[in-house]
Amino acid sequence: MNASGGRVWAEISLDRLINNYRIVRKSAGSARIMAAIKADAYGHGAIEVAYTLQNEGIYMFGVAGIEEGIELRQAGIKSKILILSPILYDQIDAVLDHDIIPTISELRFFKALDEKLEKRGGPCSVHIEVDTGMTRTGFPFDEADRALGVIASSPRIKIDGIFSHFPMADVNGAFTKKQIAAFNDLINRLGAAGIDTGAIHLANSSGIFKWPGSHYNLVRPGIALYGLRSSPDVTYEGDFKPVMALKSRVVNVRTVETSTPISYGHTFQTARRSTIATVSIGYGDGYPRLLSNKGEVLIRSRRVPIVGTVCMDLIMVDVTDVPNVQIGDIVTIFGQDGDCEITAEECAAKASTIVYEITSGIGPRVARLFKVDGEIVKIRTLLHRWGNGE
Repeated sequence: MNASGGRVWAEISLDRLINNYRIVRKSAGSARIMAAIKADAYGHGAIEVAYTLQNEGIYMFGVAGIEEGIELRQAGIKSKILILSPILYDQIDAVLDHDIIPTISELRFFKALDEKLEKRGGPCSVHIEVDTGMTRTGFPFDEADRALGVIASSPRIKIDGIFSHFPMADVNGAFTKKQIAAFNDLINRLGAAGIDTGAIHLANSSGIFKWPGSHYNLVRPGIALYGLRSSPDVTYEGDFKPVMALKSRVVNVRTVETSTPISYGHTFQTARRSTIATVSIGYGDGYPRLLSNKGEVLIRSRRVPIVGTVCMDLIMVDVTDVPNVQIGDIVTIFGQDGDCEITAEECAAKASTIVYEITSGIGPRVARLFKVDGEIVKIRTLLHRWGNGE
């Protein structure tokens, strides 16, 4: 792979990741940090992100499923790994085999896990999820005390943590205050009952900065680590920087006459004699089709509009006002080019979605190039050094 990454590539700045992590760490106070690196670290490369943060001394990682946890273990990640979502009962052996922490969110799973441990021997650490308003997974709030009592009675299962989720920490203060108050009451009741809950975590990226009363002794940053905001209503303290820039190249340039239709469906027709450049990225790479005739990209430090429908592998842009565009020119899909910048948040807003979907949707055929001190690094060499604590 050459330095450009081929037809389309994402540049991942590990320096910026470290910068963002250190800001979060400072803002979290005495609380330890669990980094959410599910969905391939929101598209940024889970193994590389995990090694980088492990080298920074992070306490724990959060993933979505057993497959993600096993991938990290097989890559040599030693830190604690929590599966934040429920797993299937037939995956219990895999969790135990790879020293991954499961979440218990209903008693049937607890019983299946306890029975497996009775046959296999040995303890298992777990986290308990309680539903305080997400209405997705977790013990219903009014059943949590009894459930925690049942789980705590097992000699084979160690409660390593308890948590819940914020559904509206970035937009609804009244509801979030009620959540925090309810969660506080539960923690106090469990303590009075003599149940040690271990790690207590509720704060996501928004919660870390907007709701310091939700920090407890563990916080779960995700999107903030990657220098992005969950919504325009969230303000972070500190100089956060986007970790990812997405780039491609011009592969065709042609001049067409007025009223020339462009791309599938002829959803765009030129209003003047125009120079149209074709760029090698499309929805097959994760670039949203909803940006057809809406999105912009950067070429030669200038914004240019997407014209016509986004194709699976290609987009067309109007470069009539940009002199001397040529095949091979670098195109910044989002990121910075000179003094001009397009953010992933801007792409999300124009596509009527959230920034999480923009970065995590970037497909596997998009090369990830990792940068340290502004230079592309051979990540295997870097991981080897960090993996050995050098």
